[in-house]
Amino acid sequence: MTTKIWGIDVSKYNYPIDWNKVKNAGVEFAILRVGFASTSNRNNLYIDPYFEKFYKDAKSVGMPVGGYFYSRCNSVETAKSEAKFIINTLKNKKLEYPVWLDVEDAKTLKTTSKSNMTKAVKTCLDELEKAGYYVGIYSGKYILRDELNDNELKDYDHWIAQYSKECTYYSKHTMWQFGGETNLLRSKKINGIGNDVADQNYCYIDYPTIIKTNGLNGYPKPTVGKEDTYITNKVSFYITNKVSFYIQTKGKLNIREKASMEGKILYTAPKGVKYKITKMSSNGKWGYAPYRKGWLSLNKNYVEIVK
Repeated sequence: MTTKIWGIDVSKYNYPIDWNKVKNAGVEFAILRVGFASTSNRNNLYIDPYFEKFYKDAKSVGMPVGGYFYSRCNSVETAKSEAKFIINTLKNKKLEYPVWLDVEDAKTLKTTSKSNMTKAVKTCLDELEKAGYYVGIYSGKYILRDELNDNELKDYDHWIAQYSKECTYYSKHTMWQFGGETNLLRSKKINGIGNDVADQNYCYIDYPTIIKTNGLNGYPKPTVGKEDTYITNKVSFYITNKVSFYIQTKGKLNIREKASMEGKILYTAPKGVKYKITKMSSNGKWGYAPYRKGWLSLNKNYVEIVK
């Protein structure tokens, strides 16, 4: 992990924030709490009272932002409800960092089986992805190990909470929350934060470039001819299905002689055309359409599965 970007995550408990001072302190990004599910009734969902202000003020000083939602979903139904709420709250906003599902509520984790809990988390993340968001899961390593089937969540970026001198999570992660009230690496004080203290994080990949290049999180979609511009190997960006199956184009899409952006363009399909896919490329990013005798991207931005 050569890239290491210093950032914070904040909620109403950090109000007020002087974002100019925060930026001048060296903070390079901020993850804002979008909202939360009620402790008394998980069906009651609320926007963080300072989310809109934090978003506006952070943007005004050029601070890259992402979002997180404190989740209490424990079923497919509650997961979809949370996803819909998040999507509605983020409408017309642009985020340079992912939308994270915060999975840590101890009571919620004990309300259902490990399998059902994992299914709920995946459902919420999948719904957000379908809406065009780069998503990930925030949690502690012991929750991921003991309360969830983490192997089923490997396609999603992981933001690990561990106040320590190093992150000892056993698998790949892209962000690490290393400090807050307890901080073993840096000063816990940050100029510009209302109480001088905020959770601190290191990020290990260039999220703004990935998100903007690929038209995610409110940014415009790539133009035709750039259908494989994703600069990440995130599997869940692509359709995965056993062949044979049918897809439909969401917009103009090039069909190429080989499964690569270097392949000669054989035909540019318009929006709404249905093709049968009979085989997939070894990297899972391209599907072969025998009708056109060529390959097309299986990027979910461009195609969807149909019957």
